[in-house]
Amino acid sequence: MNNEYRVGSATLAIPPTLLISALSVVMDVARVVSMDLKRAGSRVYLVGSTRAELGGSHYLEMRGLSGGRVPRPDLARAPEILRAVHMAIARGLVLACHDLSEGGLAVAAAEMAFAGELGLEIDLAQMPLEPLEIGCEPDSTRLYSQSCSRFLVEVAEGSAVQFEKLLGACPVARIGTVTQSRELSIRGSRGSPLLAIDIEDLRRAHRGSFHG
Repeated sequence: MNNEYRVGSATLAIPPTLLISALSVVMDVARVVSMDLKRAGSRVYLVGSTRAELGGSHYLEMRGLSGGRVPRPDLARAPEILRAVHMAIARGLVLACHDLSEGGLAVAAAEMAFAGELGLEIDLAQMPLEPLEIGCEPDSTRLYSQSCSRFLVEVAEGSAVQFEKLLGACPVARIGTVTQSRELSIRGSRGSPLLAIDIEDLRRAHRGSFHG
């Protein structure tokens, strides 16, 4: 992809960019799941493992840093996770779902909260981590790692047992709860509060580049 356009006498072009698109047939449009939170009291699960993979992340870019490990897909486990999440959606067990990609957990949680006009409480101590990294990485890694094949999933309380059973073979853990507070609050891995931000402030930050 190479977009180029003219503004007055100046020509502006983006660098050539690799674009990969995926298309699929949706058998039942009623089963399509969006990312916005739906219901206060629902459980929020993180599916997939988080590793210290901040190489090339927005977090390092914003802090003017470089280095770190670039996310590497686990080609043995990824299909298993994708199939399990797809099956949970097909069975109507999922209210909302968001991939963890650019920006990691922090950005996905914020987008789900302000899109659904609901609050969200997150506990980082409950995140699934690779065994060698438990207890040795700061909460910034838990918040902003861009490890592959991860999803933030909202599940109604009444569907939680079925969901957990279905995802049992995958790395999955309940890390949060949807609230009426209209606030994203995150507790650190050692139990202390890290932040509490109104969803309107999150929305303004998200749109800041376009709306000032």
